[in-house]
Amino acid sequence: MAKQVRLRRKDIKRPDEFVTLSNQALNWVREHQQLATWGGAALVAVLIAIGIATAYRSARDRDANADLARAMAKLEANDYSRAAAEFIDLSGRWDGTGVAPVAALLGANAAIRGGDADKAIDTLTRLQSKSASLPPYMQQELLLAWAAALETKQQWLDAAGKYKEAAAVAGPYTGEAILGEARTRELGGDADRAHELYRQAYEQFPDLPDRDVVAAKL
Repeated sequence: MAKQVRLRRKDIKRPDEFVTLSNQALNWVREHQQLATWGGAALVAVLIAIGIATAYRSARDRDANADLARAMAKLEANDYSRAAAEFIDLSGRWDGTGVAPVAALLGANAAIRGGDADKAIDTLTRLQSKSASLPPYMQQELLLAWAAALETKQQWLDAAGKYKEAAAVAGPYTGEAILGEARTRELGGDADRAHELYRQAYEQFPDLPDRDVVAAKL
């Protein structure tokens, strides 16, 4: 049976703690009304500033995506030169948004396909200075594009070095990077190392689309 607690007259007369604290708070506000008003105004100002900043970022991202879509239309029309120029331009114009590095990579790849490897390398060099903030798969894409640009300039061993860097980054294009290094080392006269890399790609990546071609190299 639960033990009954007997209240003393003194306990009954004791003021309720919540009521006491509430009264203290109200008294403080009355005594410091101007300060309380300033505090409330400051809080409202902070909330308004946060709302404006959020709306600005949303509008900025929306406009950046619209620009990206327009540039994509030129890429889909195989107008590589104009697509590259638009992608590279908007990557600078929307610097600081998530669209900027994507546009820079698309611009570099469009420049390569349009035969302007130097423009691609210049774009990738500027992007690399910010690569620490990119996710690993985009860092790998950056290095692959750079290697491809060097390959189009027939700078075989330089390209092989970039493919090797790309293969060392954790990402979905490791098999492609190893094959790229094998190909460019073979073209650069390093047949033994190329053969090792072809074997590595064949054994580690059974789903490679060029598996039959790789097997012929072995």
